[in-house]
Formats: sequence, C-alpha cells, structure tokens
Amino acid sequence: MEDIKDQFRDGIENVKEMLGPMQKCVTPTSALVGLGAGLTVYWLIKRNKYKLPPGPTPIPLVGNYSLMMERGLQEECVKLAEKYGPVFTIYMGPLRMVIVNTIEAATQVLVKAKADFADRMPTTFGDALSDNGKDIAFSQYTVSWKLHRKIAGTALRNYFRGGKLEEAIHGSCSHAIKAFEEKKGEPFVPHECIDLTVFNVMVALCFQNVYTFDDSRFKRLVDLDNELLLNVGAGFVEDLLPILAKTWPTKRYARAMEILDEIFEFVNGELRNHKETFDEGNIRDFADALILARMEAENDEDTELLNQLTDVHLKQTMIDVFFAGIDTTRFTLQWFFLYLAANPEIQKKAQKEIDNAVGRDRLPGLADRPSMPYTEAVLHETMRIATVAPLGVPHAARVDAKLCGYDVPKGTAVVINHWALHNDARHWNDPKKFDPERFLDSDGNLAQKPVSWLPFSAGRRVCLGESIAKAELHVIAAIILQQFDLMLPQGVAADFSPEISSFVGYTANRYKIVLKKRS
Repeated sequence: MEDIKDQFRDGIENVKEMLGPMQKCVTPTSALVGLGAGLTVYWLIKRNKYKLPPGPTPIPLVGNYSLMMERGLQEECVKLAEKYGPVFTIYMGPLRMVIVNTIEAATQVLVKAKADFADRMPTTFGDALSDNGKDIAFSQYTVSWKLHRKIAGTALRNYFRGGKLEEAIHGSCSHAIKAFEEKKGEPFVPHECIDLTVFNVMVALCFQNVYTFDDSRFKRLVDLDNELLLNVGAGFVEDLLPILAKTWPTKRYARAMEILDEIFEFVNGELRNHKETFDEGNIRDFADALILARMEAENDEDTELLNQLTDVHLKQTMIDVFFAGIDTTRFTLQWFFLYLAANPEIQKKAQKEIDNAVGRDRLPGLADRPSMPYTEAVLHETMRIATVAPLGVPHAARVDAKLCGYDVPKGTAVVINHWALHNDARHWNDPKKFDPERFLDSDGNLAQKPVSWLPFSAGRRVCLGESIAKAELHVIAAIILQQFDLMLPQGVAADFSPEISSFVGYTANRYKIVLKKRS
C-alpha cells in the first residue's frame, strides 16, 4: 500500500511541476492533464486495494471499451482466458467486469456462492428497460424481488399446466405451414416466418391474441424488437457516461427510448384491458394468471412487500416473459433450420423418429416429447453450438466475495461466458462438430445433462421460462420436420457466420433455404 501512496504523491508533484509556470493562466489542456493524472492515480489505488483476477491493461476512464465492442467478444474472451486464466478482469469505462470462462468457476458463481453473485450490473439502458429495476431479469436480489419471482413462477406453473401452450403452438404453426407452402420450394430467407411463428405463440399465451402473418400491428412488434436488438448490440456511450442520457443523448439511444415507449404502451394496453375484463373463473392467458397470482398472494404474504409490486412490476414481468421468450426461441430456431439443412442425415434420423412416434395424421404435441429424444438432442446441440446468448445477463457481487482465489469487490459485474462453456474441449469432444449424439446415452435416450451445458443459466437467476422454452422449441421443431424437408439451395454451401455476434446476442446470417413438403 505504501507503494501506491508513493505513486499518488509522485503524481501530484508531477502535476504541480507541469502547472507551475502556468499557475496564473491555467488552460483547459493543463486542467485536463491534471484531472487525468489525478484520476489515473485514484484508479491505481482502487485497483491495487484488492487481489483482482488478472487481465489486459485498461486505459484510464475508457477501460477496455474497444474490446467490449469486438465482434465475437465471447471468442476473444476465450483467447484472453488462455493468457490470464479461467477468470479475468476487464473494464468498460470505469465499470469493472470479471469474465468467467469455465463451468467450474461458473458453478461457484451461480450455485456454490449462494447469493453472493446474485445481483445485477446496473446500466443506464438496463434501468430504462426495467423501469429502474422493477422487472425480474435486471432488478437486484432483494426480498421483494424473491416475492416478485415467486408470484411470476406461480402464474407460469398454474397457467401452463393445462393445454394452452400446445394450443398456441398448433395455432401459430398452422399459419407457418401455410406460409412455407406458399414458397413452392423456392429459396427464401426463413427468418421472418420463424419470427412471426414464435411471436404468435407468445402473443397467444400472454394476451390470448392470434394474428395472421400479414397483420400490420403484429409485424410492427417484430420490427420494433429487431431494431431494438440492433441498437443495443453496438452498446451505448450513455452506459459509460449516464449524464448524457438526460442531457445530450445520442441518436441511437434516443431511438432506443422511442422503441421502448412503444413496446411499453403495447403491454400496458393489454394489461389495462385484462384488469377491466378479469374474471377469476375464466383465466384466459398468462396476463390473467399473473393478476390472479398476485391476488392470491395478498392473502398469504407481507402486505408491505406486496404494496411494492405495482402495476409497473406486472408490466415488466410480462415484458420479461414475452420478449425474452421470443428472442431466445426464434434465434435458436433460425440456427436449427440452417444446421438441419446442412446435415441431411441428422434431419432424416429425426424425421424417422417423429414419424414413428406421431405419424402423419396429427401434429406432434407436448405428450410426444418423451418419445422423441433424438429430436430433443438435436435442439440441445443447436443450443450448444450456436449459443444465442453467449454472455448471458451480467451478474454483480452483492458483497466482497472470493472467486478462484481472487477478490471480487462488492458491485463488480460478473459475466458468465456461456459460449466458452459450450466449446470447452475438456468437456466436449470435437466441439466444432454438430453432433446430437453427445446428448444421448447408449440406449438412444436423453442422457444426464452434460456438466458444461448451461443455455438457461442456473441457481437463483436461472431462466424463469426454461421449461416453457424447451417445450415450445421441441414441438415447433417436430412440426416443421414432420411437414417439410429442409434443404440448402442447389450448389450453395452452408454459411455459419453470424449476423450479430455481440454482448446481447448471436444470431444466424440471413441465409436462404428450400422447404419441400414431405409426401
């Protein structure tokens, strides 16, 4: 510590020497030099107070921001892990982030450390997205958060216990089948049909609405979500300098706020309508189920806590379930279509399993899942090799904590590199190969979950909708494979390069595909 104090004194003396001849006429440049020197020394003192995980040297104030903007950040982090170890430190401006690149360290963060890393990293955009932490995904780990999540979980379990999920999937897929048939075997980009299929499922589940694929309001929601992701993917300078959000926002940030306002108004409108027409004896959708779960909790829980769960919290829960469920599912299906078209032998094996389990006279349903383990394995392998949320949602240390022998100070962001987990050669044989068999046992049944497979996270922050997402993906995939052969256009090789590869997502490029109706 004495060395750091000496650095501080030397820094001050250097600034005095630089400004000495100009004490009577201090210029903006000299002031900036002094400020920079002072802040640099302050940063060094803070940095050396703890035994932090090692990492690349950051630029004072700016940090490793250029690294954060790298396309393929998750892969760059794997390279850094080879140099610095399984956990290392980087900076986004002044914000310290610890990147976790192995399942052993991830398990310590998510499970073994209990709630030590269960907070969230606050950002300007995250606060706007969550109405200052009133959702489940981005809010801090508090007593009210636990009650909020409990109510949402109860609503999900109660509502989806019936046949609503399968009904919504079949209804949406009927539109998708028609849209695919209208392509008449010509090459096309499948993204829009996939997006609309998944959106329609979630709209039906959450708000009991079913749209046709050409509905203008429906398409508007899809377009808004896509535009928001593109804006967020490049990052916001407002997260580095929060004051800009209120005083001088960038055009991208201002546009993102406009998109959020329109999305919020859509969800608020649906909730207002549901509250006005609510009938406890007729739970129509998840919005009704959420209202009912909150009403029931009022009889059992702390009234003071429940008073903190306002209509804004209900709106934010709907947004968490609606949009998070949409994005991960549609991005996974986009990759699924590409990998199946590029691997016809795997596709044929899955189709044979579906034909044997279901036949052709009806659509696959939720009850058929146990009879189609290979199809499930294909989806699991898609989620592994094309990790659509490669860096997940950043955690934050609630207390001064330890990780792999290093200090992680309270408030430090902790990021799990799921892409690194899913490509770790210690746990996956030939991780670059698309091989569903790795998820099956010797009898062809689903094996125990591989230790380094973590697409839905784990522990206190495990994905709220994991069970629904898995079921939805399986039924949609089985229906498409039952109805169509997926092929690449003649003479075209599969291109697995992503369209987006950033902190917020990993999405397939706009490849073309041919769907031929199975006879």
